[in-house]
Amino acid sequence: MTMNLNTKLVTINNTEYELPAVNNLTRIKINNRLHYLGDQILKLRMQQDELIKMRDELDNQPIDLFHEMFETT
Repeated sequence: MTMNLNTKLVTINNTEYELPAVNNLTRIKINNRLHYLGDQILKLRMQQDELIKMRDELDNQPIDLFHEMFETT
């Protein structure tokens, strides 16, 4: 990814400031996106942990699938 350094006009309290930016993103926008991504990663890790627990619970069940499939009565 190429990074273009530039400046961006930002209005804060009705005053315009020229802030440095990379690919037209200021430090504030970059930090906001990083925070959002961190939250999404945390949610995904929690979902992953839950699914791992569910799989482990299934692994702990004594199931003889071969016997069930070919059981004759």
